[in-house]
Amino acid sequence: MRALAAALFASALACHGASAPLYPAGSSYDEGHGDLALASMKLLTPERSDEPAPAPRERVPEPESDDADPAAQGFGGATYGGSTYAGFVVPAWHSVSVDRKPRYRQTTGLSGAVEGVVSWRGAVPRPLTTSCGAIDPLALGADGALAGALVYIEKVSVGRTVSVEGKAASVGGLVVKRGCALAPAVQIATPLPAPLIVHGDARPTSIRVTPPAGSPRTYELREAGQVGMQVQAGVTRIDAADGAFASAWVVALETPYYALTDDRGRFRIDELATGTYEVTIWQPPVPALANGALTYGAPIVVKRSVRIEDARTTRLDVALGR
Repeated sequence: MRALAAALFASALACHGASAPLYPAGSSYDEGHGDLALASMKLLTPERSDEPAPAPRERVPEPESDDADPAAQGFGGATYGGSTYAGFVVPAWHSVSVDRKPRYRQTTGLSGAVEGVVSWRGAVPRPLTTSCGAIDPLALGADGALAGALVYIEKVSVGRTVSVEGKAASVGGLVVKRGCALAPAVQIATPLPAPLIVHGDARPTSIRVTPPAGSPRTYELREAGQVGMQVQAGVTRIDAADGAFASAWVVALETPYYALTDDRGRFRIDELATGTYEVTIWQPPVPALANGALTYGAPIVVKRSVRIEDARTTRLDVALGR
C-alpha cells in the first residue's frame, strides 16, 4: 500500500514539476500565447525600416564629489534615466494659454429639449468596391434610419453650465483606421483649439488631411502608428491618399449642444433654455467611384428652426436625400 502511495505521489510531483509545452502559433493547441507573441513582434518590429537608427548622444561626465547630495542631483544623476540616458532627447513642450470658457451665459436648471429621427428617403446607393474592398456609402438601418448624422445647435446666448477648471475637456479628435474605413465616420471636436490623432492598423498606408482652409497634406501612417495635428474651426476630412478606403470627417466648432444619431436614426439635445433655435443636421457627402478611387462632393446640410419651451420636448424629424 505504501509502495502504491509513493508511486502516485512521485507521479503527481513529476506532473507538477514538468513545464507545459508551448505549441506553435495558430495550431489547434495554441491557447493564444503564440498568436499574442506573433502580433507583438509584428507591431513592435516591422519587417524593414527606412529610417536609420539615431546616433547615441555623447555622455556628459558628472563632476566628481564625495559630498554630493544624490537627492539634489536626482536619482542616479542625469546619466541614469535622465535626459542623456541612452541617447534620449527630452522633447520641447510648448504650453499655450487659451481661454476655453463658454461664450454664452451659463445657467442651471434648464429643462427644454429637442429630439427626433433623421432618415434617408432618397435612392439607396449601392456598395462601392475599391482596391481595399467593398464600402457602404451610407449607414442605413431599418426604415431608412440614418446612423452617424451630426445634429447641433451653434448659436446660443443662454446655455448649460460647463465645468472648465482652466481647460475644458475636448470632445472628438480621435480617428482609427479599421480595414477599409476610418472610424468614426463623423465626429465633433469642441471646444477649440482641439487636437486630432489618427491611429493606424496592421497595414501601413498614406492618409490625406484636408483642412477647412488651405491645401491638403499627406501623412505616412505606419503599421500601428499614429499621426497627430490640430484641427481648425470648420470641417476637416481625413481619407486615403489613393482613395481606397472611406473617409472620416471632423466638425470643429464652439457649441455645448450636439448629438450623433444612433443606429435607429434617433437623437436628443436637452438642457435648453426657452427660445427659438436653428438646428443643423450635417451628413457627409455620399461618395462616388472614379477610376477606382472614392471621390466626394458637398456635404448634406439641412437647417430647421424650432421653438423650445421649459419642461417640454420639441419633436423634430428630418428626412434627407429627397
